[in-house]
Amino acid sequence: MHRYIVLLSTVVLAVISIQNLSAQTLAADPIGDSTHKLNDNSHEDQAKLDRLVVRANPLGGSALDSAQPVDILTGENLDDRKESTLGETLQAELGVQSTYFGPGAGRPIIRGLGGSRVRVLEDGLGTLDASAVSEDHAVSAEPLLIDRIEILRGPATLLYGSSASGGVINLIDNRIPEQQQDFSGAVEVRGNTVADEFAGVARLDGGFGAFQFHVDGFYRDTGDYSIPGFALSDSALAELEPDELAEQEPGVLENSALESSGGTFGGSFVGDWGYVGVAYKKFDTIYGIPAELEEEEEGGAGEPEEEGGVSIDLDQERYELKSGLFTPFAGIKEIKFKIAANDYVHQELEGDEIGTTFDIAAVESRLEVAHDPIGWFSGVIGVQYNDQDLEAIGAEAFVPPGNTESLGIFLLEEIPVGDFKFSTGFRWQDDQITLADGLDVNGISSRDFTAISVSAGSIWNFADGWQTAFNWQRSERSPNQEELFAFGPHIATQAFEIGDPNLREETSNNFDLSLHKYDGKLHFRADVFYNEIDDFIFLANTGDVEDGLPVQIWSQQDAEFYGFEGEVSYLFDQTSIGSFEWRVFADMVQANLSDGSEIPRLSPTRIGTGLDWHKGNLRANINYYHVFSRDDVAEFETTTPSYNMLSANLAYRLYAGTSEIEFFIKGTNLTNEEQRVHTSFLKDFAPLPGINFSAGVRGYF
Repeated sequence: MHRYIVLLSTVVLAVISIQNLSAQTLAADPIGDSTHKLNDNSHEDQAKLDRLVVRANPLGGSALDSAQPVDILTGENLDDRKESTLGETLQAELGVQSTYFGPGAGRPIIRGLGGSRVRVLEDGLGTLDASAVSEDHAVSAEPLLIDRIEILRGPATLLYGSSASGGVINLIDNRIPEQQQDFSGAVEVRGNTVADEFAGVARLDGGFGAFQFHVDGFYRDTGDYSIPGFALSDSALAELEPDELAEQEPGVLENSALESSGGTFGGSFVGDWGYVGVAYKKFDTIYGIPAELEEEEEGGAGEPEEEGGVSIDLDQERYELKSGLFTPFAGIKEIKFKIAANDYVHQELEGDEIGTTFDIAAVESRLEVAHDPIGWFSGVIGVQYNDQDLEAIGAEAFVPPGNTESLGIFLLEEIPVGDFKFSTGFRWQDDQITLADGLDVNGISSRDFTAISVSAGSIWNFADGWQTAFNWQRSERSPNQEELFAFGPHIATQAFEIGDPNLREETSNNFDLSLHKYDGKLHFRADVFYNEIDDFIFLANTGDVEDGLPVQIWSQQDAEFYGFEGEVSYLFDQTSIGSFEWRVFADMVQANLSDGSEIPRLSPTRIGTGLDWHKGNLRANINYYHVFSRDDVAEFETTTPSYNMLSANLAYRLYAGTSEIEFFIKGTNLTNEEQRVHTSFLKDFAPLPGINFSAGVRGYF
């Protein structure tokens, strides 16, 4: 029945779009992003960022209009942070860290929550890859091609369902243009010293009358990257036999190379009636898994041993349709419809042999109807549908094949009252997970969950340039296919993983309070949060060993998360040598289970400072942050020491008419310090890269 609803919605909207296309004229008021022209290190341009429309929020409005903490990265701010993975691109943002599985795979963690609790979207629809299933699976997006990243910190379950209970990362790249646009293009080429990287991207946007288009492509190739010392941590080295220790060589992390390529083409018809368009995306990557382990060999002693040459070969094709209709009926402000379909395959290779194959066929659609104000209320009602078939084939296929089907209906409303704005929301969602025919775990082959979520928030602009916001959300998250039905060796996480088909929904009560000063020379923001989660689902280490791997069981227990994020910046008066802005920042999350034990791989506390400089066509910044050690860890989990990260950027931009060219150099880990990411499953086997210099050129025309 759900499939027929989606099909009917698609047909209806397509017919409406075609009728409007033939009856309406071309729009004359496009909304441009001007991403590369923003100098966000200045207060003036930060104010522009604060007022950009948040596309991930169906209610519209800017970050200042949201009771939930929202950050937008674009322009120079995003250019200076782009790395080979999405997790590393965002890992220094407030409240955000990375799972870091080497340079080929890394997913964002928000306020200590990651995996299936953080949704990564491509302009409102999921990436439809396997990155939420396992930490070693890459997010199928090339950071160099992203125009803008929106970060919704805290639960976004009402907006995007169960898998957004920890937050949302929304990636925007204009693949389906929504307005008229001038012809423009961009090219970037870069390389680095730590891995002999070469990377290049190119894009072209334009249009002919009502028809608008976008085309882009990318290529990235790196070798194994350099590290300051040994790949193994001190504790791991101490466990080696003398002959094994003698074989360890410092300086390079073996099997950390990657190669990626792909591209996108999109086209649309636009007018003052709205837009309708389609896009096709191709994404290919092959990357090594550093220091991966395998289960015991036949006749072995049951101890895991290092396995060389394990890599992942990933191939994705994605098809999209998107339509928006402006004031199609009386009382309706806008209707938006999006649908994406996906063919995704990745093979886990052991040398030249295929060990495990993951195959995902998925479709996701979303319909939003924004209504005109009714009394004090203005808002949106929406429907979201997702259907995914996941199949893992091979000796190390730890998740049985199955289907996940979800249908969600949501309502969000806003009420402005003087200097206050109130918001409220409701979502009903049905999730059904069904194993393939003939399969079951403990006699259970299917689970059906109903998740109910509600929210209430307020914003108070109590003085010029000042606001405070409060947001409460009670949300439910359904267990996923892996948590329910996993059984077998999961080499990526170096565990024998066992699911529990009797898991219940998680229920989260999240409170968020923020204070923000956004005008003047002094900018200030602070967020404190508390998240009480009943029946929190986590992977618990039992201390047992199976097939030479530690046994970990998906378990449930009440938990609480709490912490803060804060940043203060000050813009100094213009001087003869340029303008300066200095900032300090910190974030912290603490969590524990109801029995007093620790949450595995919890994000460590960080504190840092930075200085930005602009003068004419030159700009530079230097940033430093300290990552504190994690000594309070879960049972059988290793600790990680503290470390310091020092980085710097320098760029020079030339202008020729409407064209721009920018030369840049970037240095990271300038102290060449050994750094281990506590949130990573590979923290004892794969440190971050050593000192690295990247250089390149960007051109815009």
